[in-house]
Amino acid sequence: MSMSFLIACENGNRKIAELLLSSDETDVKYTDERGRTALHYAAYRGYLDIVKILADKGSNIDYEDHNGETPLYFALVQKQKQTAMFLIEKGAKIDINDNQGNSFSHITARTAQIEVLKKLIDLGLEADSENNDAETPLLIAAGCSNREIVKTLLEHGADIHKTNNLGDNALLIAAKAKNSQMAELLIDNGAEVNHINDAGESALLVACYDNNQLIVKLLVKRGADIFISSKAGMSPIWYAVAHNQKETVKLFIENGLDSNYARPFNKADGAMDSYLDWVESAMEITLDSNFTLNNEVCSGESLLQLTVKCGALSMVKLLVEKDAAVNYQDESGNTALHYAASNGKKDIAKFLLENGADVNVVNVKEQKAIDYSNIKGYNEITELIMKFSAPGTVVTPVIKADAPVSAPVNDLASKKQALMDLKELLDAGILTQEEFDAEKSKILKG
Repeated sequence: MSMSFLIACENGNRKIAELLLSSDETDVKYTDERGRTALHYAAYRGYLDIVKILADKGSNIDYEDHNGETPLYFALVQKQKQTAMFLIEKGAKIDINDNQGNSFSHITARTAQIEVLKKLIDLGLEADSENNDAETPLLIAAGCSNREIVKTLLEHGADIHKTNNLGDNALLIAAKAKNSQMAELLIDNGAEVNHINDAGESALLVACYDNNQLIVKLLVKRGADIFISSKAGMSPIWYAVAHNQKETVKLFIENGLDSNYARPFNKADGAMDSYLDWVESAMEITLDSNFTLNNEVCSGESLLQLTVKCGALSMVKLLVEKDAAVNYQDESGNTALHYAASNGKKDIAKFLLENGADVNVVNVKEQKAIDYSNIKGYNEITELIMKFSAPGTVVTPVIKADAPVSAPVNDLASKKQALMDLKELLDAGILTQEEFDAEKSKILKG
């Protein structure tokens, strides 16, 4: 009989449970294989009338199952407010933690049970207790977007500066949850805007990760530092530029960012050292070289140069419109045009040239931008640069030695193969359309 009653409570068969409970043969203290009594399941289901009868018949309201969970724990997890309040009024223990170290404050904060939370705190339950992940109820509420719970906890003395085991404060957690209203509430109550977690991330950097304009604007308005770098070397401004977040970059500039901002010159910088080592060891740059400016982050690299490397023409236009210096040189002597030429960014190279890029600037290896487009086979960029060069400048576009552009071809199969090879060179950008047409004519005539 007792087992049947317990099963009825567990399965939610309320009428059967009530019928069995009316029998004097039901043992209200009977437990199943998990150490749970009928009171556990009645509390879980929110059967308040059955809970009251069980309590009156002597069922232990603080009985812990094999996981240390009580009937009150079950009621709170399931947001059974009336049942939970009844058990609390009956004197149920409130200083119990689950296996993850969550107190009843954590549970009610996560499930947004404001009245129950207030009652528990009034009875002495700590508002700032930490679970196994060093999370406080406030940190959990910030991540669950529970503004009223956050207000309640702050009113009852919760520490807004506490962090979890990742070093995240409540503001960082709100930023990760993409909740601008929560972020504003926390800042209004003293949350540190420029706090960084163990990875060196700030709330502003997290907002930039998500391109969350509402939070970005809020944080900038409240004094967030756009230059704080994470341990991975990423700052909000660098991330926004690299990911073509034009609205964010505009906002930064409107709030005082210099469009010519660049990484500090630093001879001890590891990336710069590796570049100089390459310069010293490489006798010449050839088509077979693995050199690419995009593989190195040089000291003194500007926002414009970073944008060119990432290939974002719209961001290039924005920065130039905001007076970024087109001919600025990084510590290796490269200009934005060097970057565009070496990486085959024809549209960007054209824009830079039209906006005053100097084709004669040389870097530490005494190379001009045209040298890179030429040796890399970006012939269209080479032609562009030649148009903007001084009269008399002659640079012969590079064509791979194995390109079938001059060899006489007589039989039909060979002509067909030669034309296919020639088309590949055109598609790869090694030949211009004009060069392609000229060589095609030679093959067909041959």
